[in-house]
Amino acid sequence: MWNTRSLTAMSEAVPGSSFKHSEDANTLLIVLSFFSTSEKIPLDLLPRGAAPRKRWTEQGVVVQVDAIRDGLVPELCSLLLDMPRLSEALQELESSASIVLDSKEIYTLNEAVANCVCKKLSAEHFSFWKCQALIVTYRAVPWKYLESAIPNVTLFLPHFQQALQVFQGRFEILLASTRADLVLTLIEASRFPNMAWKRFAIGQAAVAASDLEDTYLNSCIAQSQSLLGRITGDMGQAVSGLANLSEGRLSSTVSKKMHSGIGQATIQQSLNCVQVEDISTAKRLLESWSPINQPSPIEEIVLFRKDIVEERRVLNFDEDLRDFTCELANTLRELDDPASAERYLQAEITRRNCKHFEEAEIICLEVQSCPNLLKFEKLRLHITMAKIRHIKSDNEGVLSCWSAAMQAIGKYHLANGRLTRIIVLSICDTLRRMGQNWLADASLKEAESLDKLATPGGTRYWIAGMRHWLEYLQYRGRHSRM
Repeated sequence: MWNTRSLTAMSEAVPGSSFKHSEDANTLLIVLSFFSTSEKIPLDLLPRGAAPRKRWTEQGVVVQVDAIRDGLVPELCSLLLDMPRLSEALQELESSASIVLDSKEIYTLNEAVANCVCKKLSAEHFSFWKCQALIVTYRAVPWKYLESAIPNVTLFLPHFQQALQVFQGRFEILLASTRADLVLTLIEASRFPNMAWKRFAIGQAAVAASDLEDTYLNSCIAQSQSLLGRITGDMGQAVSGLANLSEGRLSSTVSKKMHSGIGQATIQQSLNCVQVEDISTAKRLLESWSPINQPSPIEEIVLFRKDIVEERRVLNFDEDLRDFTCELANTLRELDDPASAERYLQAEITRRNCKHFEEAEIICLEVQSCPNLLKFEKLRLHITMAKIRHIKSDNEGVLSCWSAAMQAIGKYHLANGRLTRIIVLSICDTLRRMGQNWLADASLKEAESLDKLATPGGTRYWIAGMRHWLEYLQYRGRHSRM
């Protein structure tokens, strides 16, 4: 398929130019012609797409996978990894106005040139080169836990999306192993903003995996669909995506990789239960998974994520803000803003050392401004803000935050349990401090009725620090009657 004559002919595709490109420049031009013409092209996308990438084995360990194994032809791989050759080819394309250098190592593709190049390719060559472009764009995307974050990854996504759209859902021309790697990369890439991209990436993953009959891939796709459902507030989608992934069906596969998939699915099911306040089931699900013998690296990640979820039930008040700050910092790192992430982490460290609650409130307000917070996160945010304003004796602010927490918990299917009672008691305490005793008495009657409706069993204090807060309220109540 590597046809020198077809590469040479591409020089004629540059409208209004007699410039004759070298083979390297023609090769690069054809690949770039499958990229988006309306978005900037970062130079590092190209060598990243051809470089070895870290991947998980069936045994749950990390290996380096060569781009040639995924279907990139050696000639193109060699060009993209040779920076002097690549730079020279880019300079040729600049000279013929096929591309424009916008800023340091950032280019824009000439749309007219790209259209002419694609039209001049025969059907056979078009099929070949669209595969090469897709392999380059998808392999440039970093996998979480395997690679460090890169600063401009969001610039890769429009070109990845464009290369996918050229396929029109017909991925069967790719090697089965390449399709599987593409599916997993799409799931990895779905963690980046925005919601339209997340839906597109997860949808394309499902299409690409449709006839591979790979249980692990199907499990990963279902987990992503479940997470997307929770983010968008569609709990029907969140639950149905994992409905067929029972542990009994998956446990017949003994590989470490598959077992980690079971663990990840279990965590998603647990988070779905938390979202509807079924904490006892969430706890039981988390306890049901453990590594096979000595944990492999991929199982260690599941244990790490499992511990994070379980800690949400046992943290005390002083650790609430730490949890929020870590979540904000993670979001900022994913949005390629590590400087801000470090700033907020440092602010939280300062708060913990110096008890600067003004800084803590700023952090919470920053969290509040983050888009697409889950119901669980909004509820915790209101509770934490209420405690901060309580310490500052801002009674109006306290009442506003506890009222917002009451509205937030009302969105849960089981909204009249123990946590609702603690929120009502907090409102009563605030009203008494404001001199609104008759309103406090009316609210106290509601709290007493919630005692009778509280579901027995399960975890009693599933929001960080609420046990300590209830003890504080009870202490205040005893001393106010003395």
